Amino acid sequence: MPAVNQRIPNFLGGVSQQPDKIKFPGQLRVCDNAVPDITFGLKKRPPAEFVGTLTNATSTGHWYEILRDGDEKYLVQITPANTGAMPIRVWDLADGTEKSLTNSSGDSLFSYLSGATEPYAVTTIQDYTLIANPQKTVGTTGTTAAPINSGDYSYARLDTVAYNTEYILYSGTAPSPNTYFRVTSVKVDRMSGGSAQGPTFDDTNEDQSKSGTLTWSFSGGSAITTGATNCENIEGSLQVNGNSYIANNTATYQGGDSSDVNKFLGYVQDYDVRYTATVTLQDGGLIKESNKTTAENKFIDVSMEGETYRISVEAVEPVITYQDVSGIAYFKTPKNPDNGTISMATILNGLKTSVNSSLSNVTGEVIGSGLFLHGSAADGVNFLGGAVNENMSVIGQKAQDISRLPAMNKHGYVAQVSNSADLDTDDYYVKFEANNGVSGAGSYEETVRPHNFDGSGSDDMVLGLDPATMPHALINNRNGTFSFKKLDEASKGTTENYWKNRLVGDDTSNPFPTFNGSQIQEMFFHRNRLGMISGEQVVLSQPGQYFNFGIVSAISASDDNPIDITVSDVKPAFINHTLPINKGLMMFSDNGQFMLFTESDIFSPKTARLKKIASYECDASIQPVDLGTSILFTSNVSAYARAFEATIVDDDTPPNIIEQTRVVPEFLPKDITKSTNSAAIGITTYGKKGDSTVYHYKYYNAGNQREQSAWYSWTLTGTMQHMLYTGGSFFTVTLHDSTYKLCRHEYVADANANRTYVLGGSASDVGSPIKTARWFEPCLDNITIATTVTGSAQTTTAPEKTVLAIPYTPANTTDLFMVGLSGNDSDGNSIAGIVRQADAVATNSVTFNGINISSSAKVAVGYKYTSIIELPTYYLNVGQNAYDLDGELRISGINFEMGVSGPMQFHLTPQYADMDSYTQFESGMLTNSSNFNAPPATLEKSVRVPIQKKNEKYTLQIQIPDPFSTALISASWDGNYNQKRHVRR
Repeated sequence: MPAVNQRIPNFLGGVSQQPDKIKFPGQLRVCDNAVPDITFGLKKRPPAEFVGTLTNATSTGHWYEILRDGDEKYLVQITPANTGAMPIRVWDLADGTEKSLTNSSGDSLFSYLSGATEPYAVTTIQDYTLIANPQKTVGTTGTTAAPINSGDYSYARLDTVAYNTEYILYSGTAPSPNTYFRVTSVKVDRMSGGSAQGPTFDDTNEDQSKSGTLTWSFSGGSAITTGATNCENIEGSLQVNGNSYIANNTATYQGGDSSDVNKFLGYVQDYDVRYTATVTLQDGGLIKESNKTTAENKFIDVSMEGETYRISVEAVEPVITYQDVSGIAYFKTPKNPDNGTISMATILNGLKTSVNSSLSNVTGEVIGSGLFLHGSAADGVNFLGGAVNENMSVIGQKAQDISRLPAMNKHGYVAQVSNSADLDTDDYYVKFEANNGVSGAGSYEETVRPHNFDGSGSDDMVLGLDPATMPHALINNRNGTFSFKKLDEASKGTTENYWKNRLVGDDTSNPFPTFNGSQIQEMFFHRNRLGMISGEQVVLSQPGQYFNFGIVSAISASDDNPIDITVSDVKPAFINHTLPINKGLMMFSDNGQFMLFTESDIFSPKTARLKKIASYECDASIQPVDLGTSILFTSNVSAYARAFEATIVDDDTPPNIIEQTRVVPEFLPKDITKSTNSAAIGITTYGKKGDSTVYHYKYYNAGNQREQSAWYSWTLTGTMQHMLYTGGSFFTVTLHDSTYKLCRHEYVADANANRTYVLGGSASDVGSPIKTARWFEPCLDNITIATTVTGSAQTTTAPEKTVLAIPYTPANTTDLFMVGLSGNDSDGNSIAGIVRQADAVATNSVTFNGINISSSAKVAVGYKYTSIIELPTYYLNVGQNAYDLDGELRISGINFEMGVSGPMQFHLTPQYADMDSYTQFESGMLTNSSNFNAPPATLEKSVRVPIQKKNEKYTLQIQIPDPFSTALISASWDGNYNQKRHVRR
């Protein structure tokens, strides 16, 4: 039988439940309380440094962490059953001290936390930790502000200033105009004896004294002797011209003797004057009569130069006018400049006067280029006038275009800009903000629809989401205290951190987010937006405005609008978990994985894309974790939990998903309740609340190659209540001795000379780039350095002893040990490396008999734990991880190379009951080095364990019970091999 020797390069493969015949080199059957570290080898797990006792913690509370920055980290527990007292407790992660909550016990705000049967949804944004009760239904509250004057208003804008124009404002049904008459022709007659004699008459007065010109008006004047009624502005002139003529010739005789023709001297002419009256109609005016005959019978008598003339209407034409129509506001401008000047102010003031006196339930006020009208009938005011009724524009609560709104208006005037008449989705609302807060110049700002805007009494416009039903905040006051607050405007203080009401639009253009009326199960932060999950709905806030789920503007779509999207699938797609990653937002339902992403640089409602990327079952209670370049999620539909790793390549390529528990199908219990991870150190941890065992998955990538993929377990001292990674350390909250203890496991010891022992040099050598010295903490759980050391000498009634003061009270001495770090005992002997089990415990103290330690010594106290590593059966490797399973292999021994060596035990157990078990104890010290008065360890050592058995006839288990670090680097086995003449193919 030839001698053979093969090397085991490392023990970094973790646990594999595959048969030993197909295990890879470096994989193990059992790996508990150890860490497969690619740098230092398979080493005993780091101790649990006692941080503090968490006072007032409860067994039914839900645990969370607040990791604000490197200096401020906190643990939070929320207990739904304690809402009548103090349900929220906060502890500093650095020292375990409880922080003060400014709320009083039983604060009414705590009622929001009551009734939670599932963990709260919690996310932290800077100093605000938002807490959502998954059993609270989100509701709405309040109504928007009512419009001014109860919405009964309008604005009549003057668009055109024109002569001879009627401006009419009316409310309700359009008024019926009057039909009056305009004079188109007049005639004149000289009156004599009460009768008209026509326009021509003769007079013997030769001086033409009756000639002249007269302007007349049917409206009256000093020359009128007989007037006409119901006439306006009928004006003209009367022209009377006289022409002399020879009325007769009188014969003249000398001496007056007409009998003698010879005395005839000639004729003397007798002149008379013939007068002709003409009348000119300058303005046909208006006869306010509805009967044409009556209008045509209108006349006036005027007197000029002793004569009376009658000017009569000869012909008329009908005129449609609103003059004298009751119940309207009426103003008419002069016919032309000769009749008077006009201005905007003249027209508006005239209309205002008429409105206030004639238009029922409407009051007018001149503002800018129009009239602000208010009153119960003001919203129904319309305009008539001009050729096509365009001289004024009446704008009520609606405007077709914002350009139609007046530049000056009443402060608080709200108008609905309709844009498209047939669409409600593009309507928006503007509110006039006057510079002086009253009226006049100002600007329009977009606003929300006022409550009961249409005046019907049923036009409710809800103000916003009810802060009492929305997530509340645990606020870090940055002074060592916290406050639990409802995020409403009244409580905002100097911040803007409160749930914003709708500021623009209405129920159509700016509806409430879809989580309204439902419960919020999950919250997250992604791409500078606060996100919420409710069933199948995914809603993200405005970017940077985390408390605003309303649109930015109803005028146009904005990239800053919230994102509200539904996850749909053939199966129910109720989202249980979210995980923001670099490529998008991963979402996990019971039966599928989805990703919300964008193909653009801008993440907005227009660019958001949602697609299903896989159909794996996912545990609703275990949060998936981000491994840095991939994600890990679990499924518990089988007898054990299964962990799947998904690598998202790009948007168009299906993810690469592999099951990382394939080699340990019965390792991860299906009832685990908690997951946590650190991408920086490459570890994901699972555990069950109330259980002592936690399960780790350690991974290491070199480029695109997975160099390490290892499962292993830890057995904690006490039962795990909560766990988390931060700052390169693993923190646990355990229930031990009826108290809740916060502990820290440091993967790289951040220690000092007061709490460590040094190997390979002195304490001053640690950290030097030219030294190899390292320091190690004693491997004890709940390890603490005694604050005082009180030794006492032996007496006749008591042995010598040392009482160590520690910051917690042990319940008993089981597994409670001390480790001497430095200093001496009463005899002057060094205590470094001394390990003693406790003999008695008391409040915050531990007693060790048989040793009297100096008060200046440094002593660590804690609970011993044992690392257990069980090696597989080894077979002859014939290349490419292929084993010869047919030959006979007898193992002579196994040589172990230690990275750091401490006391350890090799338990060799034969397969047969009639064979004795063998245990090899290793001290951890190099032989003959005389390392007394020092920890029993060295930085490197080789250990040979004799086997002398067939490879399949024994089990080798390595146990490291002592509180000193130990690491396995590699091993090799040697033995005898016989092919047994089998044919090798």
